[in-house]
Formats: sequence, structure tokens, C-alpha cells
Amino acid sequence: MKNWPLRLGEFLFRYRSFTPLPLILLTFLLFRPLSPASIWTLAGLAVAFLGEGIRIASVGFAGSGTSGRESFLKADSLNATGLYSLVRNPLYWGNLLIFAGLLIVFANHWSLALFVLFLFLQYHFIVLAEESFLRQTHGAAYSEYAARVNRWLPRLARWRPPTASFSWIKVIFKENDSCFNLLLALLLIVFWKEKHFFGKVRHPLLFSGAALMLVLVYAGVKIAKKRKPRA
Repeated sequence: MKNWPLRLGEFLFRYRSFTPLPLILLTFLLFRPLSPASIWTLAGLAVAFLGEGIRIASVGFAGSGTSGRESFLKADSLNATGLYSLVRNPLYWGNLLIFAGLLIVFANHWSLALFVLFLFLQYHFIVLAEESFLRQTHGAAYSEYAARVNRWLPRLARWRPPTASFSWIKVIFKENDSCFNLLLALLLIVFWKEKHFFGKVRHPLLFSGAALMLVLVYAGVKIAKKRKPRA
């Protein structure tokens, strides 16, 4: 029988797309932005887009049959080159940077600290469950990989070039949700700060147009993905 950390990790993995939602709600209810200065927005955007860039590089070079946004653990092959040769969990590093960047835009250090702590704890248990699954699935190959590559701290000297070609199609279809969530959250945060500091949204048409364009692109990619012939 699995111990409780593995069971908790599997539970958190299954619902990882939804577990941050209560904390997001609490952030808007309990915390207030501390500064309207644009430097917070620029710094936060740089961090968040770095996080998304890490996700794009990880997904674009990833082998087929590895875990994506599914609610179940999956690993037909091991990712061991590219960013996965530097650190075992580049996607989770990307997520951490995305959330950190958005909260820097929000401009409240307490909400930033709370969210980063929550994500580190969640990913700790998720990774325990993933690694248990990978050891059962790939045995000695995964044990060798884990001995060579750190779980969280990148080792630049261990870089191995990607063996697969970069796929923009894979990125567009797999990162559609992540990019949509990032940009929608950014719009909501800036909207919230406008109301908080200025009492109104100074450019409502700009916000409405950006939100509409974002939804249309997101829906278009979803439709294209459903119509895409399966390999």
C-alpha cells in the first residue's frame, strides 16, 4: 500500500490545475497591491515570460508520450536531454516563475511569499509521486538519470542537446492553456490595480479588446486541436 506522501502527490497531480484557485481568490480578497509603479509590471512580466519560455523550451523538445496536462501519470519515454538534462522538473520551475511574475505585477510581497511556499510544497509531493511512477515504469534507466540530474537545482555542466526536433505545433496545442491563463491573469491583475489605485479603468476599450482577442485565439486553438488528425 502506498504511503500518504505518494497518495497526496497523486491527488495533487490529478487536480494541479485547480489547486491554486482558492489561493488566487484569497489573494484578491485578503491582499492589496502596494504600488501602482510600472516597474512592478515590467519586472513581473520579465519573470513570468521567462517561466513560459522555460515551459515552451521543455514542451517543444519533449518526446512523445510524456505527461502533458492529463490528470493521470504518463511516461512512454524519458525526457533526459535539453532542459531535462539540467534539472528534472523544468516545467514546474516554469510554473513557479509564471506565478511569481504575476504576483510581482500584483505588487504584494506577502501574497508572493505565500504563493511560492504553497507551490513548492505542492510540487514536492507531486514530484514524489511522479518519481515513484517513473522508477516503476523505467527502472534502472530512470535511476541513472536521477543520479545524474538534480531534482530542483540546475547543473549547467550536465547539459545535453535535445535529441528531438523542436515542434511549434506541439507547443501551440500543449501550451495554449498555460499562455491563455498567464495573459488572462495579467489582464485581471492590471484591471484590479487600476480600480484600486485610480477608482476606474482608464482604458476600458483596450482591456475589452485584449480580452476578446485572447478568448478568440484560445478558442481557435482548441477547435484546431480537436480537428487535428490523430497520429
